[in-house]
Amino acid sequence: MRAVVVIPTLNACNLLAETVASLEAQTVSVGMVVVDNGSTDGTLELLGTRFPQVTVVHNVDNVGFGRAVNRGVASAPDAEVLILVNNDAVCSPDFAQRMLEPFADPEVGLVAGVLLQGSAPGLVDSAGIELDVTLRSWDVLWNRPARLVDGAPDPVGPCGGAAAYLAKPFRDLSGFDETLFAYWEDVDLALRFRLAGWRCVRAPRARALHRHGATLGAASPAQRRLEAFGRGYVLAKYRVGAGRPLTRLQVAALDFPVLIVHLVLRRELGPTRERLRGRRAGLAQPPLRAPLELATVTFREALRRQARVLLMRFTRRLPAHFTEHDSPLG
Repeated sequence: MRAVVVIPTLNACNLLAETVASLEAQTVSVGMVVVDNGSTDGTLELLGTRFPQVTVVHNVDNVGFGRAVNRGVASAPDAEVLILVNNDAVCSPDFAQRMLEPFADPEVGLVAGVLLQGSAPGLVDSAGIELDVTLRSWDVLWNRPARLVDGAPDPVGPCGGAAAYLAKPFRDLSGFDETLFAYWEDVDLALRFRLAGWRCVRAPRARALHRHGATLGAASPAQRRLEAFGRGYVLAKYRVGAGRPLTRLQVAALDFPVLIVHLVLRRELGPTRERLRGRRAGLAQPPLRAPLELATVTFREALRRQARVLLMRFTRRLPAHFTEHDSPLG
């Protein structure tokens, strides 16, 4: 199967060089497309001189993650499998080989790789996405020992930092929803793949070291606004809670404390505004069924996880490699 790796990037020249170098050393041959979102740090010069074999798609402005990936995919029309890698991930030599192996099963449409914390390689950053009963996403095994990956059940979908998709259904489903500038786009695409009948499996040996947040900033105000928009958008697009009063109460119990933290402690109104804007945008979309049967995280467990993250945040014990699926707190 012809595989093409798509890497969106923005002003991460040194990180990108390590990522591309790791992909050049793979045990199987893969094409590479780097989509530059208007970098001003010498990224284009780096690619032209050190990696001339890489296809470069240059955007004058930052168009966001999903739209950048879609443009990269459009530049590789003969690709049969699309592999997404973050520009701050260094892949093991057999990463691509391991990501491709599950596609031998014709029912598999998407594959999750394993991201390990760059500063603590024995800990997982993300082993795919799992959902709770409100359709909130969580990174599987976040901050847990990497030895647990082999026994973990398959996820709902892959984290966009280490993901593979069959190219035909990716294109048939119109790729990433470009309404989402960044965050939640991988969750939304995984849901649409699953609703279309495709399976997701994990490739437990497909591993990469991840220095999360090096581009946007894992705890930046921009991240918090984008996360809030995405949450509101996905809730509305999939009509989560429609005709389900209990689910609406559960959404409120999980989400309102977070918005209060932003508003009262951080004095940020932006996340609340973006949450409402995301809801309006989601309601403007044709409704999709909320596949709550895919949820494996109970409401009680979601509350426990959120409380744990809050405690780690306020005691300054939150790991640097903290991904967007772990919590909306940022």
